[in-house]
Amino acid sequence: MIYCTITPSTHLQSFVESYTLAHFLFDKSVPGPIKPFPVNPQQCLVFYLRGGLTAFHSTKGTSLRFPQIAVNGAQLSRFDFHISHEFLMLSVNFQPGCLSKFLQMPLADEFIDDRIDAEALLSPEVHQLHERLANAPRYENIIPLLETYLWQRISRLKTEFHPIDQVCRIIAQRPALFSLDELAGQACLSASQFERRFTQQIGISPKLFARINRFYKAYQLKDQNPLLDWLSIALQTGYTDYQHLVKDFKQFAGATPNSLLLAQASSPERILGIG
Repeated sequence: MIYCTITPSTHLQSFVESYTLAHFLFDKSVPGPIKPFPVNPQQCLVFYLRGGLTAFHSTKGTSLRFPQIAVNGAQLSRFDFHISHEFLMLSVNFQPGCLSKFLQMPLADEFIDDRIDAEALLSPEVHQLHERLANAPRYENIIPLLETYLWQRISRLKTEFHPIDQVCRIIAQRPALFSLDELAGQACLSASQFERRFTQQIGISPKLFARINRFYKAYQLKDQNPLLDWLSIALQTGYTDYQHLVKDFKQFAGATPNSLLLAQASSPERILGIG
């Protein structure tokens, strides 16, 4: 079993930030685990290679079954993932704004809080890749297969990078320093042009993208440093005070900071002691 983040090869790093590889195996005699998945900024191409998951939307009270190869756009709601007893997943986590380039289309409203079937958006090669990945004999065979496909597709794209692409990364890295006018200037665009092009490329407004990144950085910082107090985390990640942080947790995770971490303790990687 495995749960890890992998750095892509150098020639793919302008498009791909990282890969996530997860393989869980649980006793069939007990219910499968549930993983809380709050709002997050990551946009991905995900291959479900064994088993699958059902996502429960806690606010709407609805369930969503993901396709075997899914495109993840902007996630603006918390989901609780009900995972099968055997679960093997590979996620391609794109650099900010690069999923739109990879698909060669703007990220419209239908990408929000949904998982789009990648086979409807990409060539039949992606289905063939899924079959090869699912049948790979060892974990170490998976990434080379994936990267061969990614490079073949990316090298065929007529893609240009512009100042706004760098600005997307700046917001993701330093969301607390958000200033629309300054960022638009760095993108060599007017504020209205910047907002319009950013929303086409990311799927949400730059201000909301910054808020989600700030929330997620706070969540990750506490997850990685459990002894760090919440006020220190709030101040380190750009919140004015603890209550400001709590407000975002309630909006983006449907929970207080401590209750989200308590739910996270029952996620599959924690139960298995591999994450």
